[in-house]
Amino acid sequence: MWTAGAQAPAFDRRSLGRAVAEFRAPVHILRESADGRVGLGFAGEVVPTRLLNGHSAYPLLATLPGLFPEWLGDRSFNETHGVRFPYVTGAMANGIATTDLVIEVARAGMIGFFGAAGLSFSRVEEALGRLEAALGGTGLAWGMNLIHSPNEPALEEAVADLYLRRGVTHVSAAAYLALTPAIVRYAAAGLSTDSAGAIRRSTHVFAKISRPETARHFLSPAPAAMLDALVAQGKLTAEQGALARRVPVAEDITVEADSGGHTDKQALTAVFPVIAELRDALAEAHGYQRPVRVGAAGGLGTPRSVAAAFSLGAAYVLTGSVNQSAVESGLSAEGKRMLAEAAMADVVMAPAADMFEQG
Repeated sequence: MWTAGAQAPAFDRRSLGRAVAEFRAPVHILRESADGRVGLGFAGEVVPTRLLNGHSAYPLLATLPGLFPEWLGDRSFNETHGVRFPYVTGAMANGIATTDLVIEVARAGMIGFFGAAGLSFSRVEEALGRLEAALGGTGLAWGMNLIHSPNEPALEEAVADLYLRRGVTHVSAAAYLALTPAIVRYAAAGLSTDSAGAIRRSTHVFAKISRPETARHFLSPAPAAMLDALVAQGKLTAEQGALARRVPVAEDITVEADSGGHTDKQALTAVFPVIAELRDALAEAHGYQRPVRVGAAGGLGTPRSVAAAFSLGAAYVLTGSVNQSAVESGLSAEGKRMLAEAAMADVVMAPAADMFEQG
């Protein structure tokens, strides 16, 4: 039986709506003895019938525990990256994922990545300065994008070097078909050991992938030849090169299903389990001691779709296109209006302006 405290039980529709707003508190499902109506009780006390001593009480049908969004996904994600929620906002290119968006996401207890792809080196450096000014020293998590640039390898290398020099601790690696010295150097440069000999990481790579063959590169240790070359060039220490042979290039793998922008048109329910199983196999084969997380992205535009991603086993979720309508987005006002009004039938595949020649 349930007895009320300072707050009476709720049986009308308006009062029942409070349960939605108070999702962190446990809720008791009750039955009113007089007419059998089902209602909700907040707080109060659950008491065995024999101990009621004549006090007014309601039959208790069930108790729903509080739901904490912080508990979704893999708790090691929150602990590793110092965030409250296992939620990431993607690095939409050309600065659409603005510094303002990254700042507000960080202040909300999540992590966002600035959309550096497609921008000049000077604009990336300027954006980094703004993020450092707003978030430096706060302990909040934020990151920058490092995109594979096969036609501009010097730019990719320069951006990676900038991130290391300025102490950027989180990077979203996108559009990689294979590993490059730039991303391997960034990943390995933050490796060290603690007093007990356990490997520690201060540079974290979020690898956004949509194919198992690409995921394998990031889920495996970096190629020995590439590490040896970086050590020989003085870009990594011998210790960093040795430690990089014992850990994957990335410990956060974002599985991107069919999404806005460049897409392989994969279904999340098909590709996510494949990548998760690959993670398990490689973690066992290499004997990794640190957790390797697999997150979900692509088509996550509503609470239900996010809930479905967590139900698949996602350690975290990443949203992208839906954030283009945010106040802080770098999309034009007209673009935001069109996106907000668009229905599913208004969205079709189109040639990629920057990769048309590659099919």
